[in-house]
Amino acid sequence: MGSHNRLHPRFFPTRGYTPARTQPASNTNRLNHGFRSSTVLLPGDDPAEYEALLTDLSEHFGPTDLTDTRFVREMADAEWRLRRVRSHMESALSRHILTLAPQNPALDELDLQSLAVETLHLTGCSCATWLRYETKFERQYDRAYNAWGRYQATKLRHSTAEIDRDIERSCAIPPAEPEPAPVPLASNVQNPGSPPDNAQHTSSASHYSPSAHTGTDTLLQDAH
Repeated sequence: MGSHNRLHPRFFPTRGYTPARTQPASNTNRLNHGFRSSTVLLPGDDPAEYEALLTDLSEHFGPTDLTDTRFVREMADAEWRLRRVRSHMESALSRHILTLAPQNPALDELDLQSLAVETLHLTGCSCATWLRYETKFERQYDRAYNAWGRYQATKLRHSTAEIDRDIERSCAIPPAEPEPAPVPLASNVQNPGSPPDNAQHTSSASHYSPSAHTGTDTLLQDAH
């Protein structure tokens, strides 16, 4: 709906109604019970009591980072508002019962309670309104709690995956280093291409010349 429609006279219940005069009243109405107010603590609330609630939830859930802290604070806000709804409901019913008791002296306490619930709307309050806000803040708490649980599961998966990677890195077998080339050792074994020394001696000894021996024998005979 556009702003020109909101300013149309048919949206104003009384003559002379202007948005400028009703804005403070709207804020005041929201602060009457605090159920539609964006402010968690209202005038009359005890900040120390709220901080005690937040401390209890923080100790229970143990937030470790900013996201955890946000979810815990949302749960604390929802719980605080839920307690306020129930406190207002109890107060309204108690006052109404005290009003009805002198008018209905024959009714016992249980019947007075039932009558108070049935006729509470005559006082300007309604049990249906209280219950609607009660359900709203219960769901707000549950949403924050479920979101916190999903976030914990995500962190656990990431942490487990990181641990698995660390284990794989620590247990991985390093690659084998290449073996050094063998160093040739000094040896008397000659290369296959060159004949051994013994073979040379054998070869020279095996070349026997009869003529050489004959000449030697002749010289010995002449000496005699």
